[in-house]
Amino acid sequence: MFANRLIEQMDRFFGSVGLDSPDLSPPAPSYPPLSVWEDEDALYVEAEAPGLKAEDIGVSVAAGDQLTIAAERTPPTTDRGVWLYQERGYGGFTRTITLPVAVRPDAVEAKYEAGVLTVTLRKAEAAKPRRIAVKAGTPALAGAA
Repeated sequence: MFANRLIEQMDRFFGSVGLDSPDLSPPAPSYPPLSVWEDEDALYVEAEAPGLKAEDIGVSVAAGDQLTIAAERTPPTTDRGVWLYQERGYGGFTRTITLPVAVRPDAVEAKYEAGVLTVTLRKAEAAKPRRIAVKAGTPALAGAA
């Protein structure tokens, strides 16, 4: 009960100067949220990663099915004043996911545009669906009599 009143008072105080209570904000996630989908030939991974430069992002594939995305987000500096509040997360992150199928590490492409990293991973030939031809023939039980 006391803690709730204290939090409300802090919110009122910080709110009165146009700020929220800095210690009560949820921490920024340390890794980017992903979307993953596939078609017959490739897997596609999109990662939200705003505020980065393409050269700050690393993408690697290991063991044919382990995708790792790593980056370093450097905090901005200001010589025009003092930071009052900063919600954006900074620092490094690494995210590794196991892909549902094996991919060709030599055929991976990564593009960073408008804060979104898109990784295209070509499937290994063994992972692609194959059409099996069905042959007509004599039923196996026909000659068993």
